Amino acid sequence: DSEINQQQLQERLDQQRQQMRQMLGQDAALDFLQTPENKRRILDSLIDEELRFQDAKRAGVEVPAGKLQQEILAIEAFKTGGNFDPTTYRSVLARINMTPQIFEERMARDLVSREIAQRISGSAFVTDAEVDAYIKLFNQTRSYSSVRLLAVEQELATAPSDDEIKQDFEGHKDEYQTPELATVEYVEVDSAALPVTPLTDEELQKRYDDQKDRFVVPEQRLVSHILVEVASGADAAAQKAGLEKAEKLLADVKGGKDFAEIAKQSSDDLGSKEQGGDLGWLERGANDPAFDEALFKLEAGQISEPVLGANGYHLIQLREVRAESRRQLAEVKADLVAEYEAEERDRQFSDLAGRLVDEIHADPQSLQGPATKLGLEIKRSEPFSRTGGAGIAANPDVVKETFAELVLERGLTSDLIELSKAHIVAVRVVDRKMPEPRPLESVRAEIEGKLKLAAQRKQLEARVKELEAKLVAGTAIDAIAGELGKTADKADAVVRTAGNQDAKLLEQVFKLARPGAAPVRKAIKMTDDEYALVELTAVVDGDPKTADQAARDAAKSTLQNQATESESAAYVAALRKQATIIVAEDRLQ
Repeated sequence: DSEINQQQLQERLDQQRQQMRQMLGQDAALDFLQTPENKRRILDSLIDEELRFQDAKRAGVEVPAGKLQQEILAIEAFKTGGNFDPTTYRSVLARINMTPQIFEERMARDLVSREIAQRISGSAFVTDAEVDAYIKLFNQTRSYSSVRLLAVEQELATAPSDDEIKQDFEGHKDEYQTPELATVEYVEVDSAALPVTPLTDEELQKRYDDQKDRFVVPEQRLVSHILVEVASGADAAAQKAGLEKAEKLLADVKGGKDFAEIAKQSSDDLGSKEQGGDLGWLERGANDPAFDEALFKLEAGQISEPVLGANGYHLIQLREVRAESRRQLAEVKADLVAEYEAEERDRQFSDLAGRLVDEIHADPQSLQGPATKLGLEIKRSEPFSRTGGAGIAANPDVVKETFAELVLERGLTSDLIELSKAHIVAVRVVDRKMPEPRPLESVRAEIEGKLKLAAQRKQLEARVKELEAKLVAGTAIDAIAGELGKTADKADAVVRTAGNQDAKLLEQVFKLARPGAAPVRKAIKMTDDEYALVELTAVVDGDPKTADQAARDAAKSTLQNQATESESAAYVAALRKQATIIVAEDRLQ
């Protein structure tokens, strides 16, 4: 009964695009993100998230407010000087058009949906026998000899004839043409290049005064707690047992035992127990009302009586109080100036982009009018083909628009093309050079090379079959190498990750069966242009007894990760099997 709509899919695609641009640069070709295949991958991930969330809600999973706050406080993007900064928090969210409330709702949902999956994946385990088996395989060595044969080494009895060259030319004339070229003129609006009038001191002060409440840092309290979990809706006996346990732990603290050590040993809050119950700095309203009320009655250094919250009894330790304060203008001046400049550039960019659209619609067959009215410079590209070119022609969207019918055939100005989030161009074709047949003489060498390579590949295949038969029949590989005027390469006791061996050949060698009384002899195809004759003489498994603890730990970690991935995938697969999932495939096109 849940729908994943196109807006959710587009939001996730936009996030993916932003991440790819951060990794690959603003001019990276990202056409593949809009393919049906990629959209389906993103949709599948959204489906999996929804299934995990529904299963967790059915199981009664809830996220305590303190846990949510702890997760948010740990996010580096929201910190200034190593500490969580509420102003930075709001500013970062504003840049991605998100309010704190929406962000916190999404974070809570994500934590809920991950809970069962994390418990399941955390249950995966690896035995010592599995570690031994892994080490045997991972540290296995193989000894072999190899001889390579290349297509380019094959000597042809005759070169391609004139008739063969002419026949290929006539049969593939459409391949032997110059590319179609287009030259465009364009105007661009780039937010980063727009001038901004600096703020006066009076304007800066006014912005600060108008937004003073933003810069209030509420009272914060450094808190630790011990949770004695009591299930929601538990009966009176369970409630009493939980209270008695909490009171005993409180007595231990009052008796001199360290609060953090007791939390590590006895707290039921998996998110904080390893840190001695540390919840970090909390503001009023971050937890359920009972927890909040008890916390803000404490003085620094005090520990509360057992407090019944939504998920059990809490012992709350207040370690330190940070009083409410307001950041002064000097502290936030840089943020205010940066926000003003960003707002001003966004305003100018939106205004210019909107006016440019209007002017293009009013005069779609010329850029001169729109450019003059808006004070934009008309620029000109170098000729480029359908595979792209330099400058703006490196952007696939520019190429796509340029060679679209309305722009290329009818001479109209394109729609606005987004080079990045705040950088757009509009293009118009000013010169077009049609494909032209290339004369035979200009492509003769190209055709001759193609025909020659095809003949060499065919000859190589026949030669390899002949030599493989001799090798399998018992002819020594050194003898075959000598016949070819080569020397066989020797690899003695190499592991599968040996850096001094050809990785592609090594991979194939480690797929061969173990040799018995006689070596394993085989021809291996590397590419269409390369083969290798191989003689595998020895396979020796790694010895688990010689592996030190660090190697065993690394092997165990690798297997644990594989098991975790497998368990997580199996969990989601089971949820998918139980659910009815209907996908509107046509909306992915």
